[in-house]
Amino acid sequence: MPTRPNRLSRRRLLAATAAASPALAGCSMPDNATESQPDGDGGGERESDGDEPAENTPSNDSGDESPESPLEADLDPTPLLVGLEVPWEIAFTPTDEVFVSERAGRLLRLDAEALLEAADDPIRATDVPDERRQEWPGESIQGIAIHPSYPDPAYVYLYYNVGGANRVGRFDAEASNPEATHEVLLEGIVGDHTIGGEIMFGPDGALWVTAGTAEKTPAQDPGSLGGAVLRLTPDGAPSPDNPDIDGADPRVFSYGHRNPQGIAWLADDTPICVDHGPDGRDEVTVLRPGANYGWPDVQGGPDDPEYESYGAHEDVTPPLVNTGPDDTWAPSACIRYTGDAIPAWRDRLLVGTLQRQSLAVLLLWSSDADAGDSPQSDAAQRFDAPWLDNAYTVTAHHLLEDEFGRIRTVTQAPDGSVLLGTSNHDGMAHEPFPLERDDAIVQLRPS
Repeated sequence: MPTRPNRLSRRRLLAATAAASPALAGCSMPDNATESQPDGDGGGERESDGDEPAENTPSNDSGDESPESPLEADLDPTPLLVGLEVPWEIAFTPTDEVFVSERAGRLLRLDAEALLEAADDPIRATDVPDERRQEWPGESIQGIAIHPSYPDPAYVYLYYNVGGANRVGRFDAEASNPEATHEVLLEGIVGDHTIGGEIMFGPDGALWVTAGTAEKTPAQDPGSLGGAVLRLTPDGAPSPDNPDIDGADPRVFSYGHRNPQGIAWLADDTPICVDHGPDGRDEVTVLRPGANYGWPDVQGGPDDPEYESYGAHEDVTPPLVNTGPDDTWAPSACIRYTGDAIPAWRDRLLVGTLQRQSLAVLLLWSSDADAGDSPQSDAAQRFDAPWLDNAYTVTAHHLLEDEFGRIRTVTQAPDGSVLLGTSNHDGMAHEPFPLERDDAIVQLRPS
C-alpha cells in the first residue's frame, strides 16, 4: 500500500505557489444500495438479481484477472483545498502545476505537489496569493483543458460565459502576461443552466466541447452549436475528421443532446458522454460520429409517461444508461480511472453526480462477453433493457452518497489518487450542505 509523503504546511504551500512559474496577471465508503425500477420501465434498468458480469472482461479491460468490487476500496477522503465557490474543473499540467476553475469566474493556479501534500493542513482558497488567483473576464468559468503538448505550447483552454453566451478561449500560461495572450476560439453557444461546459483533449488530439441548449429546438438542428458535442483542432477550426452531417455546422460531431457535462474515453478510444435529462432520465451514451441522440422529443423507454421511446425512432441513437423519470443523478464530470492507487476502480468510469450527491462507479460490460461467475453485489444498478444501446451492459455503484454533497468534478491526480470538487454553494445542495469546508477539493486514496 503506498504511503503518503510528508505534508506541506499552509505556509509552505503558499511559498510554493508564489515561487512557481509566472503568475497570471490581474490577479469511509458506505455500501449504499440503489433503488431500482422494474425492468421495462422508462428507467431501463433493474437491480441485479443474478451474477454480475465477470469483471475481468469489461470493454475497457485492464488485464486484471481478479479485480475487486468498487465497494471494497478502503479509502481515506481528505479535503485539500476548502472555501471555494463552486469549483468546476481541476486540470494538472505536465510541469507539476494544477489549475482550478470556479464558476464565479476565478481561476486558481497552484503547485500540484504542494496541493496533494496539504492533507494535514487544508488550504483555504482565500489564502492563495492574489497573483495566483485570476479574475477571468466573464461571468463564470466551467471547463479547463491543457494542450496535449504542454508546455510547447503552454496553452490552457477555458470554457466560460460572457453576457449569457458561452465561449472557448485559450491563453499562454508561460507568457510574462498570460492574460494579454487570451484569444477566443469558439463563441455563440447560448446557454443558461443547461450549459454543457466540458472541454477535453481526446486521444485523437482534438479538442472536444460539450454544449448544452437553452431551448429545446436547437438540439435537433445540427447547424446550431447548442445541444451538441463539438470537435475542434487545437486552434479552434473544425476537426478534419468530423462527420459530414447534412446541414450541420462543420464543428458538430453529434447532436440531440440536452446538457452533456462529461466525456471520457475507454481503453480502445471509444468516447463516452454523460448528459443531464429532464426530471430524471439522465444518460450515459456512446458518442458516435453524426449521431442524433433525440432531445427534445425522444428521451425514454416504451413506458415513459412524457417522452417518446427510443425504440420507436430508428434514426435516433439510444443511450447505454437512462435512469428513468424516478431516479435523478444529474451527472457531471466523467473520467476513466487508469491509476494504480485504487485497484478496485481500475478501468471503470467515475461519474460525479449533483442531485444524487454521490460518486457513481460504472463498469461497461461488452455485450458479447460471457456472464461469468463474479459475486453479485446487492448495491449494483444494472442497465440492460432491450431498448438501450446494446454495445455494452452497464452496472453502477453509488459511493460516498450524501457524504460530500454535490460532486461537480472528478479528476485523476498524477499520483493515482482521485480528486473530487464539490458544488454545494450553487443553491441546490440538500441539507446539511453547505458545510463550513464547502466548497472543497477532496482527495480519495487508500487509507
